[in-house]
Amino acid sequence: MKLLVFGASGGTGSRLVAQALQQGHVVTAFARDPAKIRLRHDNLRVVTGDVLDRASVDAAMVGQDGVLCALGTRLPIRIVLAVVVVCQVVTRMVALSRPMALFVEVGLPILAILFLSRRTTIVSDGTRNIVQAMERAGIKRFVCESSLGVGDSKWKMGAIHKLVAVPLFLRNVFADKEVQEHIIERSTLDWVIVRPTALTNGARRNAYRAGPEVGSRFVPSRISRSDVASFMLEQLTAGEYLRKTPGLAY
Repeated sequence: MKLLVFGASGGTGSRLVAQALQQGHVVTAFARDPAKIRLRHDNLRVVTGDVLDRASVDAAMVGQDGVLCALGTRLPIRIVLAVVVVCQVVTRMVALSRPMALFVEVGLPILAILFLSRRTTIVSDGTRNIVQAMERAGIKRFVCESSLGVGDSKWKMGAIHKLVAVPLFLRNVFADKEVQEHIIERSTLDWVIVRPTALTNGARRNAYRAGPEVGSRFVPSRISRSDVASFMLEQLTAGEYLRKTPGLAY
């Protein structure tokens, strides 16, 4: 198949590209910064584009048989760590009252995280462009990575994730994914929305659980990006989860 991969330079996207090539597909990797895609292969074409630019998305669609999407937004961890380090240094070098020291040591890093993870619509706006371009081009099969914790799976990543991680770090990311899923579900495409649990960079196991019952209200779970990519590629031709939102976890 001729496949177009969005988010090709990211954690899951890079694995989608590599595994698709291994399976013999002809791959177009769509990236804003093509230098981040270091893989070289005769069946790989890297195109420079912005998913928010309708014209570049339309151009990449020409001649494709299927589309895979692993768009995401990243919390700038290095900046957060720098803020934490600076705050720790300040509390040790400057004489502060106990309340002020607590604010600098704990409050400022939390405020930094909230500011740096503020609401964006990059994923949902980009997905809208992808869906509309597919409909114009007559391409039907669309496999998109979302996350457990979105839609009707809100409590399926465990209590700590739901009560701590999402409110503090991922609230806006998940809000954008909610809109993304709604856009896909309202489309005329043959779509599969894959909802993995917490992602790791571990090796592919080829042994995981998939389906609507995956996940737990209390027990956290994980899955590697490599296994997510493998499952997503299977959905290009499988029909079990067509127009469904399977969860994915070990």
